[in-house]
Amino acid sequence: MPVARRSRAFWVIIVVAIVLVAVAVMRIVTRGGSARRPRRQNTSVVRVEIPLRDTVTYTLQSTGDVVAMQAASVVTRVGGSLDRVNANIGDRVRAGQSLAFIDTTELAFTAQQTGATFAVARAAYERASQLLAANLVSRQDFDNVEAAMRVAEANSQTAQARLGYANITAPFAGTVTARQFDPGAVVSVGTALFTLADFDSVKVVINVLEKDVPLVMVGTRAKVVAGALPTDTFAGRVGRTSDAVDPATRTMRAEIFVANPEHRLKPGMYATANLFLFEHPDAITIPAAAVLRAAGDTFVYVVERDTARRKLVRTGIEQGARTEIVSGLAGDESLITTGQQYVKDASPVTVQP
Repeated sequence: MPVARRSRAFWVIIVVAIVLVAVAVMRIVTRGGSARRPRRQNTSVVRVEIPLRDTVTYTLQSTGDVVAMQAASVVTRVGGSLDRVNANIGDRVRAGQSLAFIDTTELAFTAQQTGATFAVARAAYERASQLLAANLVSRQDFDNVEAAMRVAEANSQTAQARLGYANITAPFAGTVTARQFDPGAVVSVGTALFTLADFDSVKVVINVLEKDVPLVMVGTRAKVVAGALPTDTFAGRVGRTSDAVDPATRTMRAEIFVANPEHRLKPGMYATANLFLFEHPDAITIPAAAVLRAAGDTFVYVVERDTARRKLVRTGIEQGARTEIVSGLAGDESLITTGQQYVKDASPVTVQP
């Protein structure tokens, strides 16, 4: 064999030997490292987040009807023929404004007649007073004259009042929501001519469940949304409560007063009211799904050094998808929010970003 070929074979053998030695060393190192690292078996993969600080509000939601703050049927107090009708549906009227007028011909004659009778009776009374002072008339005769004068006076005042009732006026400022008769119609005493409602402010009437009655009081802030106006929100407050629970329904009636200057809320509308009962500022909140319950305990899992730790907590207000934590957390823990159903206390976990 030539010298050059023997030299090439020698170096090939040397290279192969070096490679074999290197492979052996790598295996030894790998086995040693594996022996030093404990293998983690049954490790759960979880996701975590830090609890938030927020203001939580306890709200009570109820539904009810929109009702005018004031509403009344305007009725006649005297009968007769409608001479004029001065208002129609949709008209806004002032308190005391004339809505209609009943023909007063007969009423005026009656007022004149009773007025004249009263004038005669008063003159007789004055003469009897002079005669009584001179002892020229008995006390009984004088009393009869005085009584006749009082009766005549009452009749005259009644006739004048009935004459005034012919002018039918608005008892309060509001909007005419109904008109029943036209001019010329003959009406009797007690006939409803108009329906008048004041809805510059309205009230939403709700029924509060018995368990929530202690929390609802006059002045409680509320937010109202009408079904017909889903994008509009109206602020209000509880203005009145019945302060008693109906034994038939186990509910208490409450009225929420709402300013309505533009008349967007109409009486009869269906509305939802959210009552803001109380607030907790700077409260710890976590996802509601992170809260677990078992055997009467309420708890969450947090991660400490790649290990799940069970923490007993006390919950407060639930607001949407988040729950207030009253005690049990400091607010800086790594809270397990995904995979918490599959871990146990002190079990190893792997946090997934």
